[in-house]
Amino acid sequence: MFIKLLTLFLVLAAAAAAASWLSAQPGEVQVEWLGWRMGLPTSLAVAFVVGFALVLVFFDRLMRTIRGMPHWLGGRLRQRRDDAGHRALTLGLMAVSAGEPAEARKYASRADRLLKAPKLTGLLAAQAAHLAGDHQAARRYFASLLDDGETAFLGQIGLMRLAIDDQDSVKARDAARAALAIKPDSVLAASHLLRLEARRADWQAALPALDVVSKGQKKTKPKVKSVKAVQRAALTRQRCALEFLKANDLLTKDRSTALKALVASLKTDPSFLPALIMLADLYLEDKAHAKAAKILETGFSRAPHRSLSDRLKLAWKSNDGQFIARLVKQLEKVDMGQRRMAYNVVAEQAQAVGMDGEAERLLCEASELSGKVGANFDESDLNDDARPSWQCDSCRSLNEDWQPFCPACDEFATLIWRRPKGATPFLLGTK
Repeated sequence: MFIKLLTLFLVLAAAAAAASWLSAQPGEVQVEWLGWRMGLPTSLAVAFVVGFALVLVFFDRLMRTIRGMPHWLGGRLRQRRDDAGHRALTLGLMAVSAGEPAEARKYASRADRLLKAPKLTGLLAAQAAHLAGDHQAARRYFASLLDDGETAFLGQIGLMRLAIDDQDSVKARDAARAALAIKPDSVLAASHLLRLEARRADWQAALPALDVVSKGQKKTKPKVKSVKAVQRAALTRQRCALEFLKANDLLTKDRSTALKALVASLKTDPSFLPALIMLADLYLEDKAHAKAAKILETGFSRAPHRSLSDRLKLAWKSNDGQFIARLVKQLEKVDMGQRRMAYNVVAEQAQAVGMDGEAERLLCEASELSGKVGANFDESDLNDDARPSWQCDSCRSLNEDWQPFCPACDEFATLIWRRPKGATPFLLGTK
């Protein structure tokens, strides 16, 4: 602004100086044309020329303004149109978020009419149609996004969700794979593909999807440490489950590969009971008692369970008295958080072989660990402790056996063997 004012001042000053100089100069300008002769003082002639030039400049600017008026008016109209279109787009997205399909479709139509932005308006229209339950229209809109590299991923994700809603696992899986091909690090697409592959029992195909999810979660840094711990635990359960289920499928086809898968599962979590039991049974079948005893002892120290203690008796090849004595000695290696549970397991084993006195002593020690000093032996304690307790980490429902999917909420690899309040569970149905 200052520069413009300074420039104008200098121009006016120069013009004034020039005019003053010309007015002080003597002389005359003569013009002769068609027999006419006209004489003008030099200063007046110069003023006339300058005035004529200014008139020409004025008319030039006037004509330019007149010619540019339609463009200016068009720009103003386009700006108003764009503003209205963006407002409709914003309101449409808000309607989608609020779950108002009618409003969303209304604003989507308005935005499409006002804006020349098919990527944005097409995505909004697809979301609105999906929300309204018009899957045919939504599928058409999402499919239109596939032609553009910038929106192809969103189009595949939309088609995947539509297929999931329609319970078309084949199309959902194809769309999820296509989305991952476009964006290989997409945790969203990988999570859905993991579940879809697991649902059709293709455990081998589900593992690469789990790898993508694992890498994605490692990159994120939740503000709350407990959130990260929960995520890590869930991924561990999923990997253990996939390796175990893969081994179960390969058991009759490729025993050596099945063994490797079981070892991989236990490497991820040495206390994963289904893998522990299966691997121990395989070792016992092969007469590899030392190997069976090693993994059973490690597993029992982390997850004391009746099914593990039953197999320890076979692995140790001991009589009843020796078996109970070795189990009691094994209690020293059990994690403190699992020790009361372990005492109850050994007490039940002692009762099963007729060693009621030892069972009572162990139950009393278990009670002391829980702060209930002086508790008397009661057979009902064992019965209560033996309740099935595979608990879903998602819906908290209890199940008798471990299963890949929770029967209640249908979530994958969420069943955890844990002690419900007031009970120490045993693994039933996996013997």
